[in-house]
Amino acid sequence: MNRVGNKTSRFNGNTAIMLAAGLLCGTIIPSVAEIIEVRGGGISPGNNSKIRTGANTIELAVSPQPVPFCQSAIKQNAAAAKFGPGEGVPHFVVRAALPIPPDNATNVAGSLTGMDENVWAHNHSPGLEVLPNGDVLAIFFSAKTSAGANESDNTTRFVQARLRHGAEQWDPPELFADFVGLNDQSCLLWTEGDTVRFFGGGRGASDWMPFKMAVSTNNGQSWSLSLPQLDKPAADYTAQPIANAFRGRDGTIYFTMDAENDHSFLWRSGDNGAHWNDTGGRTGARHSTIVPLDDSGNLLSIGGKNAGMNGWSPMNTSSDWGKTWSSSKPSPFPALGGNQRPCLIRLANGHLLFVSDSYHRNAKKSPDGWKLGEGCFVAISKDNGINWHFKMLPVTLPHEKDHAHGTLGYATVRQAPNALIHLLTTMTTPCLHYEFNEAWIFSAAGAVAPESSGGQVRKFREDFPNGSPRVTWSARICPNGRYVLEGKETSYFQNGRKEHEVSYANGSKAGNETLWSADGRKRWTWRHNAKAKTATWTHYWPNGRKQVESHWTTLPTAPALERAFSGLVANGPARRWSVEGELIGEVLFSEGRPVSQKTKGGSPHVVP
Repeated sequence: MNRVGNKTSRFNGNTAIMLAAGLLCGTIIPSVAEIIEVRGGGISPGNNSKIRTGANTIELAVSPQPVPFCQSAIKQNAAAAKFGPGEGVPHFVVRAALPIPPDNATNVAGSLTGMDENVWAHNHSPGLEVLPNGDVLAIFFSAKTSAGANESDNTTRFVQARLRHGAEQWDPPELFADFVGLNDQSCLLWTEGDTVRFFGGGRGASDWMPFKMAVSTNNGQSWSLSLPQLDKPAADYTAQPIANAFRGRDGTIYFTMDAENDHSFLWRSGDNGAHWNDTGGRTGARHSTIVPLDDSGNLLSIGGKNAGMNGWSPMNTSSDWGKTWSSSKPSPFPALGGNQRPCLIRLANGHLLFVSDSYHRNAKKSPDGWKLGEGCFVAISKDNGINWHFKMLPVTLPHEKDHAHGTLGYATVRQAPNALIHLLTTMTTPCLHYEFNEAWIFSAAGAVAPESSGGQVRKFREDFPNGSPRVTWSARICPNGRYVLEGKETSYFQNGRKEHEVSYANGSKAGNETLWSADGRKRWTWRHNAKAKTATWTHYWPNGRKQVESHWTTLPTAPALERAFSGLVANGPARRWSVEGELIGEVLFSEGRPVSQKTKGGSPHVVP
């Protein structure tokens, strides 16, 4: 086909269409190349960032953004990730996973405080993984509100947050990737060895592109984007990856996705994630969570929502890697309703772990025969799902709207290299992150205080290939093995300039924290007052003048529970300056909500 001309038009936001006319057997055959702009920092197109859809193509084009802090100052050594509480020592921690604002805000107010303007008020359906270096990474889709129309809108984007190994507080959320003009919705993260894989959904795209992918081999510091090469257009699907991915004995990769209506299924790839096809079978519920029972193709599926059997979640099995599934039968777990999703994984010791709510949110009650009450629970099976040991979570928050019972929302659970279990929730104020171990699940302990003192402080260092320091830090190894950051931590650019510096006291930030650009310019600073549990965050213009300054509580109390969580809630004034240094606006925040605002030359007024 000889190219004889082209033109470019715009549609669907910033998605570009290039029409090329060619000649084939004397007939003009039009072909269409859809170029999808992807906004993000530290991401690049991979080998399969272009797919063919019959005669047409879809291709990703990255629009580089500043590298987020979540992808900066990343440790690469995995040795410290093994430090953790002893196997027989009960361990339980719960903390806020996202700051307010932007999360749970009544309006899009996060950027007024210096938070990334790409992060909106509704952050949901996350992927969660523990990275090889021990950091915990969460990727959500971000929408203006939780309304269905906003969730399906083409302005959504994927955002990320990171909890650094040994720290008590999550880094503020930032943009991960925005497929411009497309709906970005639902994430799945999967760590396998040194490789971390991202699967992202989104409604309304081509049936040749039911999901997008990214791979990182450096603990999420950078990512390579790709699109699935399908054997045929996807059918009977909803473009929402769920919570599980795994590899079969023959090397085949599988991951879960919603089908149409109240069903789920598996995608499979036999060439390490390049080409994909639908396995064909369908489970008995939406948001099913699926794990292998062995390496011979036997799978277990439980849940997820809107498909109860006399009040209990459905359960299905497959003996052929998801090509077919058994008829549904009741599981030992309560059925779920709107804004609820369970999660099932296999732990390193072979046990199965299941997390869920113990009641149907729409019915507002547990099924007849359930004796543990309404709330949230974890369950362990030592015999491949035949028998289960249950434990209710001692600290929970209710749904952000109905406030009826504690909920996990869309739960995602993973296990770290040090055997700790990490559980992420949504749909609560704030979203919560739990950290516990099997010893705690099998104990009678409730919300036990974690270790944070004693033991010994050890120094660590990573170098660039030329021998210059890449990052230096120290951490406390508590008497029972818990690892918490302690003292000064400094990371460097390869040119020798400082990239980031912060001090810790028993895992909590204390004193000054600074992030620089590679040319030595300050990007932002924090002043952490560990005693008062407050912090001040200041962003700078390239000329060194203040741009934004905001004030935060670092041990806030959740509005629905008289309990404090490590996290960030805006309290006090947030001020903005012009590049010339003139004060141009001020917003007063109270417990994360903007209550009054004034701009240059204006009087204070109440924020609706």
